[in-house]
Amino acid sequence: MADVPQSIEPVPFRKLRDITPASRFGVGGTDLGIPCRVGNEVLYVFGDTFEGLSIGAGDWRSPVGLFGDRAGVVRRPAGPDPQRARQLLNYSHDTGRFTTILPTTCIEVDGALYLHTMRMQSLDTVVRTGLYRSDDGAQSWREVAQYNAGHADGCWCMWAMCPAPDGYTYTVSTGGLSRDKGLRLHRMRTETLGTLRDGIDVEWEPWGWRAETGWAWGNPPTDLSLGRGYGELSLSLVEGVWVLTYFDAAGYRIAARFADRIDGVWSDPVTLLHGSSWQDEDHAAGRVAQLYGGYLVPGSTLRSARLVVSQWNTAVGHPYKSMMFTGALRRP
Repeated sequence: MADVPQSIEPVPFRKLRDITPASRFGVGGTDLGIPCRVGNEVLYVFGDTFEGLSIGAGDWRSPVGLFGDRAGVVRRPAGPDPQRARQLLNYSHDTGRFTTILPTTCIEVDGALYLHTMRMQSLDTVVRTGLYRSDDGAQSWREVAQYNAGHADGCWCMWAMCPAPDGYTYTVSTGGLSRDKGLRLHRMRTETLGTLRDGIDVEWEPWGWRAETGWAWGNPPTDLSLGRGYGELSLSLVEGVWVLTYFDAAGYRIAARFADRIDGVWSDPVTLLHGSSWQDEDHAAGRVAQLYGGYLVPGSTLRSARLVVSQWNTAVGHPYKSMMFTGALRRP
């Protein structure tokens, strides 16, 4: 008689280490840590960063970058200064038009780095978004495209980009930090990224549904019908499987979805980390207080994955940091 399949609760991710603070590079309190493979290193790109450990404590920069390995051990700052993590983009905070610029995704294509950002008027309002390019390993950046934050019903603010073997670079996107919207899907020929210049908006091709055609590329972008409440996104191809990891604000967790085709059917969400209270958190058991982020580290496999997770105690301003977790991606 055949064995009866048993329902197995996914084993949660466990903490490997804190990535920040990295005080020797001037990085105290910070978050995000979006990972991007650059040669044999990983570039971790952080958001609002301060000299001290708390929000507002000292020199304010965003974005900043640190180079390290897949395990989250950082070894040097990105940018022109080999000793200190300087702000990667040339601007001033609190200009009256916007307060800060936050990174959302970073990829490498043919030796060039592409960093997508949100220009924030406040934590709830995105003024516009932009794509920056670096040709010197993250030492200097120039803006090559600008995008309307209201595109795709306001779901074109926070991106996750991933180049694919079929010649396209795909983006899954959602709203800004309101974390109350669904997902949209766009693509661009990867070779077109290299032609972007001077902030001119080159169109991405949307994926959408119309009654006359059903789902098709080139239709106006429509919601992917995967629920709402999305925060930070990370899109990867892992062993030929599309993996979307993300902060599920509605479910207070870091979750993952899987698909054989990016424009196909996505799985139900799998919980990787549970949100918890400060009194109940246990990083070894996969419970994290005030968590967000959830970026998959390049080089992850389904059996052995690394995940960058942020934590911010908003009541007292710290801890405010990025951490590395490890575990298996179990597709349902």
